[in-house]
Amino acid sequence: MHRAPAVSFTVKRSRWQVRLIACLAMLALGILVIFASGQTAQDHATAVLALAIVVASSVALWGWTYAPQGSLRWNGQHWYWSGFRENPACSLGLLMDFQRVVVVSIHAKAQAPIFLWLEANPGEPSWPSLRRAIVSSLPAGAGKNKEDRPGVVGDPA
Repeated sequence: MHRAPAVSFTVKRSRWQVRLIACLAMLALGILVIFASGQTAQDHATAVLALAIVVASSVALWGWTYAPQGSLRWNGQHWYWSGFRENPACSLGLLMDFQRVVVVSIHAKAQAPIFLWLEANPGEPSWPSLRRAIVSSLPAGAGKNKEDRPGVVGDPA
């Protein structure tokens, strides 16, 4: 199998992710307004739902604010993430692929997994190369069947 050439990609906070958080929060608030307008008297359930929406939205925004940033690099054989202390070779798992946004997980020995939202920025010349590297590092036949979900790829072993 042919491997994609080496590529380096700078990972920043995803604008797409924060927009998704905002849209879901607005949708939840809209549903809460509809729910509350159907109530004859405001009860504790409405207050609990409102508090749950605010807390969930705050946690999601906190997670986005402290999302990992750094450099993801493919050398043709292995993946490397600059956020790990020793910068060891790591494995990459493809979780979601929306063409312009890709969600991956990075795994290295003795490190907690990291989830990255990779996003194509306008004028980013390395985006097509990064996607080619991700796809070429997938195991042969991954994702063809429901049972063959893309797993951890680019294993350094």
